[in-house]
Formats: sequence, C-alpha cells, structure tokens
Amino acid sequence: MGTNNGPTAVEFLLHAIAACLTSGIGNIAAARGVTLYRVRSTVEGDIDLMGILGLSDSVRNGYRQIRVNFEIEGDASPERLAALVEQSRKRSAVYDVLTNGTDVVVEVTTPSAA
Repeated sequence: MGTNNGPTAVEFLLHAIAACLTSGIGNIAAARGVTLYRVRSTVEGDIDLMGILGLSDSVRNGYRQIRVNFEIEGDASPERLAALVEQSRKRSAVYDVLTNGTDVVVEVTTPSAA
C-alpha cells in the first residue's frame, strides 16, 4: 500500500518540462563541444486547488504559470551557457506543447454486452 506521498499527475508535468529542457541542454552542449560540470533545475508552478477540486468555477484547473530555473557550470562563458538553455527551449517538445497548446481528443469505448 502506498504512503500517499507520490507526485500527482499535474506535478509530473513539472517534471516533464524540467527533464525535456535538461536533456536538451546536455545534447546541445555535447554537439557544440561544451563540457558541463553541473546542471541543476528548479521548477515551480502556480496552481489553485479550488479549480482542480471543483470548488470554484472561476478558477482554472491548471497552472497559471510555470517557472524553470537553471544553474549551470561548464567550460563556456555565461553567455554561451545561457544560449544552450535558449536553444533547448526552442527545441523542447514539452515546452512547445505547454506554450502553444495541443488538441487533445478524449474518446470513450465501452465493450459490447455479451
């Protein structure tokens, strides 16, 4: 039995954006010959549980804002390290989905009665 301490599905979204951007930074750094010594990401999101719990129709269900902060150390200038993050943001599929929206189709299939 669980301990009721695991992340919620909406918290996994924060993990997804951090993981996508971080892996992109690593890939882009390697392609550009930059050695990274340390990459640390912090992700925060503003969400009002009144919406998720259905306690208020005037509050949206999702995040109002998500913030991702990176601390990066490597063998490149601060400007070049910041450029790695920017290129990762431009190429991130998760960032794209979150900032441009994606059509989501939900279907229900019920098995035929036997």
